[in-house]
Amino acid sequence: MFTAVTEFTVAAPAQGAFQDNFTASMRATLTDVPGLRNTRLLRPRKGAHGYLADPDFEDDTAFTAYTLSEAFRAAHADPTPSLADDNRVTVFEAVTQV
Repeated sequence: MFTAVTEFTVAAPAQGAFQDNFTASMRATLTDVPGLRNTRLLRPRKGAHGYLADPDFEDDTAFTAYTLSEAFRAAHADPTPSLADDNRVTVFEAVTQV
């Protein structure tokens, strides 16, 4: 399994709108992506500001194909200003799964 986690820093006043917009985008663009096992948007607990987008792909090949796909372009083409103050992507490969 291959996971590409994106962490978004979102100020408290914008969190509700960010969550709604990001969830709608995920539903609109990720439903038919080959090799995508599942995806989650994790919201922070009390007082934190870091949302995590957590998609799991079958392997590196599926992830790379996604980054070159129309679905990827559509997911990242939002013309409205971002509600996130910052974002960072970290890519992980599963070593152990129970």
